[in-house]
This record gives sequence, structure tokens and C-alpha cells, in this order.
Amino acid sequence: MQDVQAIAVQCQLVLSSLPRECLLEAAKEGSGKRIGSNTKSAGRHVMAAIMMSEFFDDGFPPGEQIPRRLEVTLRAEPGPYGEVVQMTVNGFGVGDPLMDNAWSETGYRWHDTLHLAHAVCLGWSPVFRGLAKLKRRSDPLVDHIEDGGRAAVADEAIAWAVFCRARKRGWYADRSPDADLLDCVREMTYALEVSARSRTEWAHAIRSGLGCLRAVWLHGGGVLRGDLATRSLSFTSPLIDPGQQQSGGAADPTSVGTGSRSVGWSGGTPA
Repeated sequence: MQDVQAIAVQCQLVLSSLPRECLLEAAKEGSGKRIGSNTKSAGRHVMAAIMMSEFFDDGFPPGEQIPRRLEVTLRAEPGPYGEVVQMTVNGFGVGDPLMDNAWSETGYRWHDTLHLAHAVCLGWSPVFRGLAKLKRRSDPLVDHIEDGGRAAVADEAIAWAVFCRARKRGWYADRSPDADLLDCVREMTYALEVSARSRTEWAHAIRSGLGCLRAVWLHGGGVLRGDLATRSLSFTSPLIDPGQQQSGGAADPTSVGTGSRSVGWSGGTPA
């Protein structure tokens, strides 16, 4: 009986800390079910709510956990084939410089903001774990399955799918992502730990990442702050020094090019 009471108290504490929209979605998914005659179904909804409040790397060594607070600097610099973006996380350089890898302006060089949003808002990003050397190597099976190649491909595929859809939808600046996009994204999480995350959580992560992408693109870089406890990722300030001019390519996310060879440079020569 004491164990049951302890679990009940834990459930109450967890549910009280969840965002209202997550609880509303859980209630909607559970509507129409007779709780009294279907305790297993009720238990599943309670456990789903508990899982939403936990981090996937709880219990792992600190060096294998996504830091609960992140300060990220994204800085644009000249590169041999156009502008490149360097990322620093909590004072340490992370990953290789990114560029658009396209024949004309696309802005995809800023797409690490999408992986950061996955990490902060969902507690999941195999790509970010790899870049920041946070793979859960103390558990070889978790490292192999959840932080391995297939999971990283899913992370990248989701970022690319979201980017391609968002560029034709005003970057979802004033509306939620399309329902079919959310369905597609969740399908790509099949057999991965992040499949526990809801459509509402994914919509929040997508809009957070795109909002930061637009901001750093517009300002030619900037500082982002992430808080895993509140699942928030936000743009806090630009990096441009007084009197410094922005790069022309970063001036306006709404002027994104087609990326085709007919625009920009040709024959592979630097822009």
C-alpha cells in the first residue's frame, strides 16, 4: 500500500509540473475511455505523462547528459564557397563549420538551431550528442541504438523535412506546423526513445527551432539560451559589433533562394 501511495504522490507531482497543453492532449487522447473498466488504459496515459517530464539521459554520468542549461553562440564567417557558421556551446567549439552546400542562398547553414531545439525541447538529439561528445557510451546498447547511426539519420531527416516545408510556409512564424508534417515527423521516430514525445511537444520544438533559425539568419549570428527544465530555446542577442555590417547573405530569411544551379555561382567556383 505504501508503494502505491508513493507512486500516486509522484504522479501528482509530475502531472502538476506538465505544460497545460500536454495535459489537454493526454486528456483528449484518453477521452471516451471508461477509466473504471479499463485501468490499463488509464495507467498508460499516466505513464505517458510521467515520461514527458523525464529526460532520456537521467541516471547517466554527467558527461553523457545534455546540459540542462545551454548558452550557444552561432557565428558567421567567410568560407571558400560562401558564408560558414561556427557553433560554440557553453564556451566550447562544437562540430564543423556549416554552409548551405547549395548553388544559391538557402539558409540551411543555420539548421543546427533545429537540432538544438530537439535537444532542449524534447531532450533528444543524436546529432547534437555526437557533435558535443555526449553519447551514452556507458551503456553500449543505448549508445548503439539511441545515439547511433539510424537515430542520427532520423534527426537529420526530420530537420531537413521541417526546413523544406517551413520555407514555403513562412517558417511557421505565426501558426502551428501542418498536421501531416507532424505525422511524418513522428513516423520517423519509429522504434526510438523520442517516439514517446507528443505532437504538441514536437510542434513546440519545431517552432522554437525555426524561430531561432530566422533570428540568427537575420542577424548574421547570435546567442541562444536553452533551458531543458522549461523546454525553452530562445534568441537573446546578436553578435554584430557596433559599426559592423551584416553579411548580405544573412539579411533576410524571407528572400531565400531556390538553391538551384541557375542562381548564384556556377561550375563550383567560390561565390
